[in-house]
Amino acid sequence: MDGARLFAAEAALTGRWPHAGPEAVVCRIDGRRGRGPETLTYRELDDLIGRTALALGRAGIGAGTTTAVMVPPGRELVALIHALLRLRAVPVLIDPGLGPRAMRRCLAEAAPQAFIGVPLAHLARVLLGWARGSVRTTITVGPRTLRLARPPLPTSWPAPRSEGDGQAFVAFTSGSTGVPKGVPLRHRHLAGQLELLEHLGVLRPGATVWSTFLPFAIAAPVMGCASVVPRLNLRRPARSDPAAMAESIRAHRVTGLFAAPALLDGLARHCLERGLTLDGVRTVLTAGAPLPHAVLRRALRCLPEGAELLSVYGATECLLVSAANAAELTGTAEDTARGAGTFLGAPLPGNRVRVITVTDEPIPSWSDDLLVPPGTVGEITVTGPAVSDPYLGRPYDTALARIDDGGTPVHRMGDLGWMDERGRLWFAGRKGERVRTADGDLYTDQVEPVVNDLPGVRRTALVGVGPEGRHRPVLCVECEPGVSGRERRAVLARVREHAPAAVAEVLAHPGFPMDVRHASKIRRPLLARWAARELGEAGR
Repeated sequence: MDGARLFAAEAALTGRWPHAGPEAVVCRIDGRRGRGPETLTYRELDDLIGRTALALGRAGIGAGTTTAVMVPPGRELVALIHALLRLRAVPVLIDPGLGPRAMRRCLAEAAPQAFIGVPLAHLARVLLGWARGSVRTTITVGPRTLRLARPPLPTSWPAPRSEGDGQAFVAFTSGSTGVPKGVPLRHRHLAGQLELLEHLGVLRPGATVWSTFLPFAIAAPVMGCASVVPRLNLRRPARSDPAAMAESIRAHRVTGLFAAPALLDGLARHCLERGLTLDGVRTVLTAGAPLPHAVLRRALRCLPEGAELLSVYGATECLLVSAANAAELTGTAEDTARGAGTFLGAPLPGNRVRVITVTDEPIPSWSDDLLVPPGTVGEITVTGPAVSDPYLGRPYDTALARIDDGGTPVHRMGDLGWMDERGRLWFAGRKGERVRTADGDLYTDQVEPVVNDLPGVRRTALVGVGPEGRHRPVLCVECEPGVSGRERRAVLARVREHAPAAVAEVLAHPGFPMDVRHASKIRRPLLARWAARELGEAGR
């Protein structure tokens, strides 16, 4: 699917999927503030997108206009994103959970020419000086704002340009560093992502998709899928209510589910506690972090027989890279429990995955001397159709993340892993989270899964205490809820017995500090400082 085909699909949603028909529901929106759920048919969505595009165009937004969008999930957000794409404008999407300082920095780097938001977003923009030097057009979105004007629609839209290389999106990602970075995506990158999704063959036209990743939910109609825009805690997704998630999935008769492992785990625990089965769900995609085997087992128990579950590996800078199904993950569970790491699957067609020597320094140009032998842990790199442009306004971050291979960008994932003899990829841990001891490096995903399945263990986290290069490896343990003090001591004893010999200390923690915006990410620096205090090494 090239860029022209992508936008032909977007600009003609009604005729793109003749199997559905113009009156078929293409978007289901969970209600907010006491309102019931809303639905949009293909005809209604096409009409709403068209009228929104006309209104935006009259306000001066057109091809190439970078436009910050700060609107909560709902019909307005769906219409705005599709309308901006139809106009060939460039939406700028920033995590709403970021603090004011980070938000200001992101908007300064993106330098949006237009700002579309709810009244509160505009108030923050004015008071905090967000994008003060770049914004020329402002549009306020309030209750029913996009439903008022009903000018006549054109009978046809301009034919998409044959090239698909214009800028399409800017998405901000923090990755493991906690520093938001602007990722520019061109039309060909979006088209490459859709091609990779189509290759997986799991989100077939006609499916109803429920996604905690809002851009994915908004894009689903282009693939011929009806999407559910769920009611989520945008500032703290990790605290989203699993009961509300289960109710929404069942009420909308969802067939395809997309969720991060931690959110999937919360949903599965809720369903198992109440004896619920997610009837009708045929496909589950999970991404954002490796899928623990305990979560896999819980998720499968609340899915109907024959449902397919895929763990997808990738990043905003290159989505998607590889995928592993439930059978493959189950078949590699024993290897994971012995310290091999977490199985990520074979690279998807079009992606070239290579593993290189670990270094924290920039690598300007590619050399085959960088490669490590199969079976050796190194940094994962990817070349493929979805690899994005350089970060906005961050040349040093770009230098750390990119290698030039004769004009082709090679993206350094910041993840450590290895390739087996069958060309399949395994995950060992984040590069920035490796524990650097005097006897060599330890990798989180080659240590934690060894004990994560022990009775009473909810999760563990390997951290290093002390100076880099002489880290003292400490394994922090969070027990399952409701475990008594006596049971906790028994859990710690089991962990000490089964943990790799290199682990120096095992400590019980009452509840890991988690990134409230990324439910699967443990805030390891905070955990390391806590462990240092517990061991009396703080400040040394």
